[in-house]
Amino acid sequence: MYKAEIRNRANPHKKTKGYCKGVGYWECVEASMDRVLGGYSHVNDVDVKCNEAFLKTLFYERLWFWHRRVTKNFLIRYFNEVDLVKPTSHFLEVARETLASRKLMSSDMHKATNFYCVSLQDFTPKVGRYDVTWIQRCIRQLADDDFISFFKRAKVGLKLRGEAD
Repeated sequence: MYKAEIRNRANPHKKTKGYCKGVGYWECVEASMDRVLGGYSHVNDVDVKCNEAFLKTLFYERLWFWHRRVTKNFLIRYFNEVDLVKPTSHFLEVARETLASRKLMSSDMHKATNFYCVSLQDFTPKVGRYDVTWIQRCIRQLADDDFISFFKRAKVGLKLRGEAD
């Protein structure tokens, strides 16, 4: 669809146009888990348990993330803060409503969720803010150069191991 335009490094205008087409597509998609994930909205218990086992080897307090399904079922239980990054406002609004209705955005454990309406290729985390960066399938939408640039920025956004706020 728009991947050929995104991958066109020789013409930055075409790459930008490709990203705009992608965001335009998602702006027209209903902000439901089933619609976004093509019918795979249920998180398998095994998936959650394996992610939990992995996370327990790291266990930190703050992360930024891209996907609300995993945020509400998994990440919000392990982090004091979760920053959710999406390129479309209606997805962020549904995420905010979902988390608020489940009282997952604030509790005795000081859970906070921050929402950023920005595309992944344009998101720049604050230096040393995060313990973990958790990304799922959205990463495949980036052009190779933006993919590399993104991970360089994400690395700068990570705390050094053992560093406290």
